[in-house]
Amino acid sequence: MIRHMTRRAALGALAAAAVATGWAGLPAPARAADYPADRLTIIVPFNPGGSADRMARAIAQFLPEELGVPVTVVNRPGGSGALGHTYFLQQPDDGSTALVSPVNPYLISNILRDQGMLDWDAFKFVNGQWQDYYVLLVPKDEPYQSFKELVDFIKENPGEASSAIIAGDGGHLSTLIMLEQLGLPSDAINFITYDGGGPMRTALAGDQVTMSVISGLGSDVIKDDVRALAVFRTEPHALWDAPLINDALADYGVEIPVLAADLRTFTVQTSFAEEHPETYQMLVDAYHRMLDRDDFKAFIGESQIAGDWMGPEATKASLDESYATFEKYIDRLEE
Repeated sequence: MIRHMTRRAALGALAAAAVATGWAGLPAPARAADYPADRLTIIVPFNPGGSADRMARAIAQFLPEELGVPVTVVNRPGGSGALGHTYFLQQPDDGSTALVSPVNPYLISNILRDQGMLDWDAFKFVNGQWQDYYVLLVPKDEPYQSFKELVDFIKENPGEASSAIIAGDGGHLSTLIMLEQLGLPSDAINFITYDGGGPMRTALAGDQVTMSVISGLGSDVIKDDVRALAVFRTEPHALWDAPLINDALADYGVEIPVLAADLRTFTVQTSFAEEHPETYQMLVDAYHRMLDRDDFKAFIGESQIAGDWMGPEATKASLDESYATFEKYIDRLEE
């Protein structure tokens, strides 16, 4: 565990240092670029150490050279993302603020559950950079070697197993639907709420909880400290050697919908894009160029961070589809 946490902390420190030294080393013409705002602040609505935070800090390291202004990251955790999402909308819509967040599922859940003063149409999704999926993990020190062993324990000892969750996210919802399909009440598991993927992974790696349905790619940093019992996909993934969730549930004669996991997205205010289209396009172009940089690709490859370009239209279409799926099942979270 110490090795993984140290590596993650080192990545954050490296990113912060690179922002400072990279900006200081920019030539004068780059500093005098035409981008109207004198800096860009990226809001992350969760604690430091999670996957969205890692993605934001990678962007903050390399975007200044393309945008011509310094880029910093500010964490605004609370309310399963609701406080940070609300704070983001309260900032000036002049191109000085962006958001890096797993919009699917957290912003979607915030809106559908009336958490915060949020409006889906107020967010302009520039790009879905990092798509994830869920995996059911248990600490290596827990005795469960299979999905069936864990389910048998939960059935025989209701309320004794604990699960790390971010309240209202897709992992939480998937767990509730799974319990329902297994004929178990929602309180068959003791849910322990965390505000961000980093603290959840710390709890798993430290054997502080029994299990968690958590983002799979974002959890590679604790891979040596946990055991995967099921993968929430329709096809296997090489990272986790575990059965697909509906294959595991086949022994019980049930199946569940496979909800898409975190789509970590680079986002701005819709009003900014509409009222300052030239500035908006400058930011989009600079961000897109950054994704194509060889040094950025090398850094995120080493750091296990994705750097995909979906673009605004495909990102919005994907998120709208996820919104509709969540809307169908969101009532499970209120029971």
